[in-house]
Amino acid sequence: MAEIDDNNNSRNSEKKIDLDFIMELLKKETQIPKIQGMSPDIYKKIAQMIKELSIQKYENLELDVHHELIRLLVLSTKSLIELRTQKLLENSNAKLPYPSLSTDDYSKLTDEEKYIFEEQRKVSQRKDLIIQSLIDGNVNNLDSISRIIRSKMIIIRFLESTDQFMGVDMAKYGPFIKEDVAILPFENARSLIERKVAVEINDLRFHVKET
Repeated sequence: MAEIDDNNNSRNSEKKIDLDFIMELLKKETQIPKIQGMSPDIYKKIAQMIKELSIQKYENLELDVHHELIRLLVLSTKSLIELRTQKLLENSNAKLPYPSLSTDDYSKLTDEEKYIFEEQRKVSQRKDLIIQSLIDGNVNNLDSISRIIRSKMIIIRFLESTDQFMGVDMAKYGPFIKEDVAILPFENARSLIERKVAVEINDLRFHVKET
């Protein structure tokens, strides 16, 4: 069976990547309970295709068709990712306290999907840690968790000027002006974001390093 999947992967990587091809992948994914094997660089190829389409010049009716094509490419790829992500949890070993896939299933994931899966494992492990700490009456563990969340820093961009303020870590931050970028304690940044004073910058260089 693995041999068939490998052959499918090889054929998939040779096929032209277009909307019909993505829809074919999505259709097949809905028809089988297990995650199907795909070319490991499929999402990179789709991203490159969308990038190239986005910089092409069109006019009038052609422009509308062009925008609709990009919209459908994004929508179908998003649906494919969401469906496969859902299968990650459904196919996980239910006997374990956190999501775990067989070697065969894990080998069918792209690097991007492995990144998602590892984050899901982390969420489950953190939840189990808190529950177990409550059951064991382990206040030290809960204190450690509090220290971790209070020391968490995120990157934000200011949408308006802000006076200097004291952070939850007792350090002074600011003043800031519109378009300033800063790394702030999570609790302070969340408050600014909720008040629409700033927006979070999703910088993968920071998120990938997060533990």
